[in-house]
Amino acid sequence: MADHKNQHFVPRVLLRPFTKNAEGKTINLYNMRADRLISDAPVKSQCARHYWYSEDGQFEALLSRLEGMFGLARERVMAGGNSDRDREEISLFMCLQHWRTAKAAARIRHSIEQMNANTWVPEKDPVPDDKKLVMRSIRVGIKTRDMLRDLKIRFVENRTSRDFIIADDPAVMLNRFAFEKLGGAGFGVASSGLIFVMPLSPRFSVICYDGLLYSLDVTNGRVVVKSEAAADAYNDIQCIAAAENIYFQQWEDGEYVRRRCATAKHKRRPASTVRMFVPDGETEDAEHYRPGTVEEARAAKRSLEAVQFNYPEPDRWIPGLRYRSNLKTFFNGTAVGHVRKREWLYRRRDDPPPDPGERTKLRPSAWTKQ
Repeated sequence: MADHKNQHFVPRVLLRPFTKNAEGKTINLYNMRADRLISDAPVKSQCARHYWYSEDGQFEALLSRLEGMFGLARERVMAGGNSDRDREEISLFMCLQHWRTAKAAARIRHSIEQMNANTWVPEKDPVPDDKKLVMRSIRVGIKTRDMLRDLKIRFVENRTSRDFIIADDPAVMLNRFAFEKLGGAGFGVASSGLIFVMPLSPRFSVICYDGLLYSLDVTNGRVVVKSEAAADAYNDIQCIAAAENIYFQQWEDGEYVRRRCATAKHKRRPASTVRMFVPDGETEDAEHYRPGTVEEARAAKRSLEAVQFNYPEPDRWIPGLRYRSNLKTFFNGTAVGHVRKREWLYRRRDDPPPDPGERTKLRPSAWTKQ
């Protein structure tokens, strides 16, 4: 059991290329909370908690097998590979990586605490411990894995003098479309405009994106980063997403990392936001709600509370990632929002599409560049 006590939420296989001489033993880091640069920190103690997943080590063993597959796939990619098998194994790893971190557990914890703080009813939802929170998060990731298979996957090659860096929450979910076209609307794994980014090494990264909305410059099957400004854009995403630590290979890059974190600081937000909606009349077919206060909800004795996870909105989006001329989403006017597949608008995937005469209309929505 002692062998499984120290369990990593960012595995050493992912951190290894960022370690000193890529040997996997020590690593340089910048702690954002203390504004402190630390050299040669032991990798075994980074991004780890005692019994983070379980005490029997069984889930940790399963993750270890997936991590081994990822490590081999990354080696092939760094050697020039671009196979469907490597894409699948790296995208699977990235999906699970997003949901397994301390930051992922903190998002759920913060949302429960915010719901409790903003509710008008006396009963509060209990806040589970970290182990239960992260396993809840991982279950969400496993259930939604298939909903990410439609995203385009591209490997990014860094040909600049600027290294990629990596955070303690490295697999980052973003949505340019939601911020720029939908006014900052909340989004999830089914949403139109979804983007995932994760560093693979100081020289490589991977990006997944909604091909119905975006196109990306590709050279011989790779995204090639040639300017330091472009590398900065990838690094800023890590600085915004990080919980506490940024890791980097070359000690002389420490002040650069500090500056990038300072530049991105204004974009860091609380893990979640809760909005209150209160009754605003009824029609024959529906109840209507509007944004309101806790006091209004208490007076009405009825309300809706919506929690939204806050994901990074960088000042500069991925260079070369552009909107297509004809943007395609599916939308039926409900809170589900704009999604990438029509069947995702329904409660169950096997629900039939509505008849043409039904009140709720389903249509692809046409967007134009602004």
